[in-house]
Amino acid sequence: MAERSKGFDDIIRGHKVEILSEWLRHQTAMKKTTDLVGVKELREESERFLEAFAAGLASSQDDIAGPAWSETKALLSDMSRSRARLGFTPSETATFVFSLKQAMFDRLIAGAKDATKLAADLWAVSLLLDKLGIHSVEIFMESREEMIRRQQQDLLELSTPVVKLWDKVVALPIIGTLDSNRT
Repeated sequence: MAERSKGFDDIIRGHKVEILSEWLRHQTAMKKTTDLVGVKELREESERFLEAFAAGLASSQDDIAGPAWSETKALLSDMSRSRARLGFTPSETATFVFSLKQAMFDRLIAGAKDATKLAADLWAVSLLLDKLGIHSVEIFMESREEMIRRQQQDLLELSTPVVKLWDKVVALPIIGTLDSNRT
């Protein structure tokens, strides 16, 4: 991995208002996001994520599997599950993270004095945000698969009604195939 500069967290904390404002502008450009989540909630999620992201960056750990990134990943996991329940697509969910790139790039470019350092910083931020974006999609997909499994189970239970006639005697209409799951 490219060597990255220390102080990314300082860039975020020093320019939080500008980064957050630009990031929210990119996110709210997607109408569905604000229709389903709302601008106030989106701002709160973004602020919490930005703080957690800065804390992860402060650790200088580039591996998001490490403990320094656990809060960031937990926030993304909660957000991804929520988005799955609300009917977002995987790409709409990942855009939450990916849309932060432009705001971060703008701040890094504005403070750049050395092209080599800038290139390394842009690459490092891009890789970290890509990893976090992929994490959000993985959690989203797991949540959707779990929802589908629950819905399938609910449909199976509804498709095989059991009617109690007497004590220890039930009636079961047999419509369709009676497999081991339905039995």
